[in-house]
Amino acid sequence: MKLSTILLLLFSAGLHAQAYLNVIEIIDADTLRVSVSGKPVQLQLKGLDAPEDTDNPKLDFDQERTGLSREALLEMGRAATAHLKTLIKPGQQISTPVDLENRDRYGRFTAVVYTEGEVSLNERMVRDGYAHPLKPEKLEKPLRQRLEQAWAAARKNQSGLFTSHPREFETWLKGQ
Repeated sequence: MKLSTILLLLFSAGLHAQAYLNVIEIIDADTLRVSVSGKPVQLQLKGLDAPEDTDNPKLDFDQERTGLSREALLEMGRAATAHLKTLIKPGQQISTPVDLENRDRYGRFTAVVYTEGEVSLNERMVRDGYAHPLKPEKLEKPLRQRLEQAWAAARKNQSGLFTSHPREFETWLKGQ
């Protein structure tokens, strides 16, 4: 059975069904691999961006855009990914209101991801200063507001990369 069919059956109650999924892997600071009916699926943490921790085309783009060295960019990405790994572990269950129509340009499902409690991983990564909110027009207003509030707290408290890599993080943020 194709993955799209499995997902459609799993979420047939509607386009915005609450799903409980097991984490297989933390890919990077804004992407998880989860199990859907035994098949691996990538979930992008919706509404945010974090520095890259591996050599890839986005790292090339960030290097060209910022003028920062690859190593400086990778250090920030590794720190951000390490932080996400303190918030969630493989084998842990997450809940997410998956939107079957919402995929990013790489084909990943984008989602707001919850562990235990009411604060999403999306908000935690931004509030903790390891990612910044995106400002796409199609982002739902409540999520955009929560991410913007988390971002204001991160800046005020100089959390995460604001402290560990202040110059590099500010440079990376420009033009985002």
